[in-house]
Amino acid sequence: MNYHVSLLSAPTDADWLSVKARALVTIGRKAINPPSSEWKHSILEARHSPIRYLRYSFFIECPYWVSVHLCRHVHAQPYVKSQRNDRQDAYDRNDAPQSAPVSMIYDVNAEELMVISNKRLCLKASQETRQIVQAMCKLAEDATPELHGLLVPLCEYCGGVCHEMEPCGRYQ
Repeated sequence: MNYHVSLLSAPTDADWLSVKARALVTIGRKAINPPSSEWKHSILEARHSPIRYLRYSFFIECPYWVSVHLCRHVHAQPYVKSQRNDRQDAYDRNDAPQSAPVSMIYDVNAEELMVISNKRLCLKASQETRQIVQAMCKLAEDATPELHGLLVPLCEYCGGVCHEMEPCGRYQ
């Protein structure tokens, strides 16, 4: 499978200070100093709502059918290249195979990125989708090292307990 994933943008120091401000306002305090790396990891691991302010944007080229797997995540925002015949002339949309390449920009917040990794890194997910999500996770971790250990299949996140209706067998 041919695919490409690149990171267009990731949270900045200013975004992290905004996350800290959102967390502290709930207890009547103000953010004065930037958050530490330990604090960042802790709020990510706890999945508290201020992490939704942290946005990652990816440029992805993949088979059309893989893009559909990503588009199913309702708290992410996909911008997928149109296949409409009046918008492109590379092929007839009605005859396009599911493997036709498509490009997209995929905006996702930190919480949803963890949810996506929980579902799409499971061995029940297609290998092709896992490859793309693994690439996204690597890029996000490179930009935000505090995500290390949090972008994992749900069974791993839950300490070896699988909550799928039909487990993949990673943990017995």
